Amino acid sequence: MKISIALATFNGAAYLGEQLDSIKRQSLQPDELIISDDSSSDDTVEIARRFAREAGFKVTVDVHPRLGNYNENFVRAIGLCTGDIVALCDQDDVWTENKLAAAAEEFRDETVMAVSHRMEVVDERLQPLSLHLPLEPLRGKFTVANLDPWFAPGGMHMLFRREPIAPWLLEAAPLSKWFPAPAPFDEWIFFLAGLAGKRVLMTEILGVWRRHSTSTTGSPEATKKVWSRGFQWELAASTGAAAYAYAAKVAESRAEVAERIARDGARAPSAEDGAALYRRLSQTLRRRSQLHEDCSGRAERLLILTEMVQRLDYRRRRSGGLGAKSFLKDSYAVLRGPKGARPH
Repeated sequence: MKISIALATFNGAAYLGEQLDSIKRQSLQPDELIISDDSSSDDTVEIARRFAREAGFKVTVDVHPRLGNYNENFVRAIGLCTGDIVALCDQDDVWTENKLAAAAEEFRDETVMAVSHRMEVVDERLQPLSLHLPLEPLRGKFTVANLDPWFAPGGMHMLFRREPIAPWLLEAAPLSKWFPAPAPFDEWIFFLAGLAGKRVLMTEILGVWRRHSTSTTGSPEATKKVWSRGFQWELAASTGAAAYAYAAKVAESRAEVAERIARDGARAPSAEDGAALYRRLSQTLRRRSQLHEDCSGRAERLLILTEMVQRLDYRRRRSGGLGAKSFLKDSYAVLRGPKGARPH
């Protein structure tokens, strides 16, 4: 089993050395490290090339003209990998010494297409922020039929089987669940892995995710706030018709991708199941959007809620439903009625 690491860099000199050192200390050494640099103007390339001379394994430093964003840089790095397994790597994190060894063990099962572990969130000085992601640790092998359809680990704690997933990354991605644009590479990869086989979730913490003021995805303070349970509850409570309508479009776009892959006869045994699941979820979310529309009266909302119950839309999230908490929120929306209306 050959392991590649895909590392995307851009002006990462301040932290890159610590990440590279943690790669060099791996108990299971990678077969190759691909460093795709997006025209850094600091010492990033010099640090990478110096590491390449002393690493003890193959290191390719690919310096290229500036791309559109970090997502394109990662896709480029992945495209240069030749290993059976690809470990995604940020420029400013630090891995535990057993990360590759622990994850590689899971890939002995040839049906496993992706492995995700937990990460400890730290500040720029590697001081813990009392936060571990994902918030709720899950362990096991999951198919499209028994995992929350929106679950998507970040790239910094994911490895995946290069074939058949990497070639699909060159095709148009579905919409992202998190913002109105095509899905980024990590969300895209984990979805594709579910179509191609099983996905393993590990509870072991195999690295730290460094948050700092220049981070692409947020400062330490912003990260702690976004992932706090209070903020998550507040976000869920404030979500309304427009958000559910967009989520329905996301599910529909995923169903279309799964159907296209199934038609192409690619190595994706769960593509048809994935298409059916996201098609059903899209219909569920459209109904929920209608229930929360301001123009929907209390009687109309009650009819929609009744239909959703009959269609089992509130089955467990792991089964492609909305879950019990969503039922409680929707029931309250029926009781409350449209904005401005008061329950009698």
